[in-house]
Amino acid sequence: MRADDISELSESDVQFLLRYGVTSVLDLRSNGEVCRKPDVLAEVSGVLWKNVPFLRGEAGDMSRYAGEGAVADLGEMYLQLLEDKEKIKEIFTFIADVQEGCLLFHCAGGKDRTGVLALLLMMLAGADKQDCMTNYGQSYVNLSRKRQDFFDDYEVEMPPEAMSLMYSHPETIALCYDHVMESYGGIRPYLACCGLEEGQIEGIYSRLVN
Repeated sequence: MRADDISELSESDVQFLLRYGVTSVLDLRSNGEVCRKPDVLAEVSGVLWKNVPFLRGEAGDMSRYAGEGAVADLGEMYLQLLEDKEKIKEIFTFIADVQEGCLLFHCAGGKDRTGVLALLLMMLAGADKQDCMTNYGQSYVNLSRKRQDFFDDYEVEMPPEAMSLMYSHPETIALCYDHVMESYGGIRPYLACCGLEEGQIEGIYSRLVN
């Protein structure tokens, strides 16, 4: 299950997720983000919670990706995430090792760090490029309800042009899809290059498609 910030879930929200079957949470936010807005589910009995900061530095630093070149620059940031093989291995090892049940993964906005992970999982499940682009493109629709609130969460002053970071142009995630296919020959060779064993990869695949 893909999500954005879950630090303000109500008790009824928590109970809904537990009934839905959520047993594990993978928090992709930075240490600073986690300290400012701790996950509610991290303290819930029976839920396994893990934090893997999937971004170099703090999220506020993403302001450098705003402006006229936001599509290309945000894509560059995504490519940097893909090449952080140690983090990819840590993330997918956790996914491979968690107990049966629904795993919820999230960051702050549910678009960038979460979007890259969603792409990789979709590719492993067999989704084609168009489906991956369509899925990512939906992110802006979900984020548009909380535009300024999203940036107000950070202690740094975000420039007005940083609002461009809210957009989820399908071409941005397509850069990542093409990178995995052209540079590694597919998702399985890519994950193997990150240090995942074939049994781990196959285990995750089976959970995704069954």
